[in-house]
Amino acid sequence: MKLRILTFFLLLSTLLVAQNGEVSSEEAIVLFEKYEQQSEDFNQKREFDSLQIYAEKLDKLLPKLQDSSYHYRTDLIRGSLFIRNTESDKAMNILLKATEFFKRQKDYKNYYRGRYKIGICYYYVNRREETKNIMLEVFENKQFVGEDVATSALANIGAVNIELGMQQKNKELLYDAISKLSKAISINRTQKKYTKLASNYSLLAESYNQLKEPTQALKLLDSAIYFSQKDQNTAQEGFALIKKGKLFSDKKQYVEARNMFDKAIKNYKKAKDNSGLLYGFLEKKRLLMLEENYEAASKLGDSIYNLTIQNYNERFADGISEMETKYKTAEKEREILEQRADIAEKGLLLQKRQYQIYGALALALLILILGYVVYNQQKLKNRQLIKENKLKVALKEIETQNKLQEQRLRISRDLHDNIGAQLSFIISSIDNLKYASKDTSTEFKDKLSYISEFTSATIDQLRDTIWAMNKDEISLTDLQSRTLAFIEKAKVAKQAVKFTFTNEVNSNIQFTAIEGMHLFRVIQEAINNSLKYANAKLVSVNFQEANTQLVISVKDDGDGFEKETVQLGNGLYNMQKRMDEINAYIDINSKPGNGTEIVVKYSI
Repeated sequence: MKLRILTFFLLLSTLLVAQNGEVSSEEAIVLFEKYEQQSEDFNQKREFDSLQIYAEKLDKLLPKLQDSSYHYRTDLIRGSLFIRNTESDKAMNILLKATEFFKRQKDYKNYYRGRYKIGICYYYVNRREETKNIMLEVFENKQFVGEDVATSALANIGAVNIELGMQQKNKELLYDAISKLSKAISINRTQKKYTKLASNYSLLAESYNQLKEPTQALKLLDSAIYFSQKDQNTAQEGFALIKKGKLFSDKKQYVEARNMFDKAIKNYKKAKDNSGLLYGFLEKKRLLMLEENYEAASKLGDSIYNLTIQNYNERFADGISEMETKYKTAEKEREILEQRADIAEKGLLLQKRQYQIYGALALALLILILGYVVYNQQKLKNRQLIKENKLKVALKEIETQNKLQEQRLRISRDLHDNIGAQLSFIISSIDNLKYASKDTSTEFKDKLSYISEFTSATIDQLRDTIWAMNKDEISLTDLQSRTLAFIEKAKVAKQAVKFTFTNEVNSNIQFTAIEGMHLFRVIQEAINNSLKYANAKLVSVNFQEANTQLVISVKDDGDGFEKETVQLGNGLYNMQKRMDEINAYIDINSKPGNGTEIVVKYSI
């Protein structure tokens, strides 16, 4: 649909030019600058149909532009098209010529712009060190290319460091990637570059995944999906969905993984991004193999093969057409030389030499094609071996995690069955002692009641701890359910106090067991303070989402206090300490007579 709309406006502009006459040289310069910028924007968003249309519009302006630099600037756009269509050899050919021209002209802006595209080209042919060196060169000369391209170069260095860190098992490279990608995210957030933010977050997630921090990786991928949707960039969203699917697959959450891969494949089909579509097919096939669904995996393998052959056949057909053109030209030259053979014998000798050269070139071309095919086959085999090795490592890690989970469940059962039972026995014994001792003093009975209440509270805390221990992750829904359960108990204990609970969060937020436990304890302590000390009649608990933060507030209409004159007790101090441990922010707002509000902010 988008392609049709752009084609319509292109035809409309052509009709207007036909009515008003051809554009002047000055108008052509203005249009060229506009179309060139739009082409780069479409390239960043991977909207290749639109990029193709604007590249053609640039070509039509060239006859009006006498300066040859415009021709080579158009070649930079065309080079991006070749890269995206996996025609790296063609891209490299025109990009090298263009950068050589700009270097001679001392046009360093377009020279380093071309060098950046050459770095991208090297990346697509798996020459990572060359990519890293070129991107570093572009970043060090950011005064010529501007902050936008320099930031992209910085992010690409981070992407290469991730791959090299994986291959070399070098954590320093992964930490360096995190540093560079975090800096790129900070810059792109300021400039609201949503497409680049989506890419940066996806790569940053992969860094944490390689450092065995899947929970952090999933959070970052949610941010990548959020920014790609905000920018309506279906291809970039597809990349983040595949990464998220791989994490679900590693955790054996196969249904969630399949949903992610299917959404990504749909996005790449919509964007007509064959390289991304091939990536999605390969990851889905890996999932099907893990599920032992070999029939579906085999069918998907056929789709992968057909897509690979399609890309290859398109390039091979172009090569055949070029060879046929050269052959027909040679035939005409041969006929002319034969007609002149009686006049000039030297012309015949020159013709024979030319045939020898053509034959040698054809043979060399054939050898290159065969070498390229063999190289690609070997590369595919190597990738398969790497994936198989990664799968073995992942299986071992899962086995270790399962053993740890079993041990953790055993400990929680022991706590529940032994310590919990013993505490319950103590409560029962205290109650029996209190009612059996009729002649004892009121003070003694009060102490027994206090010990009983303290032991009951200890059992509740023990149950909360067991609840957290039995989970690898605690969802926002789990946390809210636990909070509501605590509120119900509080209603029974304090019937004169009213409670309200609201939830304005739509995101699917996951916490670690420690994070979830700390957040629940702070909510629990805040409600307890309102009931014990504030003489409150209304306590409100609210969950909401603002600026990529989860905001939890507990507010009462009680007595309040003056923060500057009242020393914080152990409860408030412990709340602050818990939030510091999970890098969350807590704010206590209170004034005498105006109640108290405790606000917790947690980055998601």
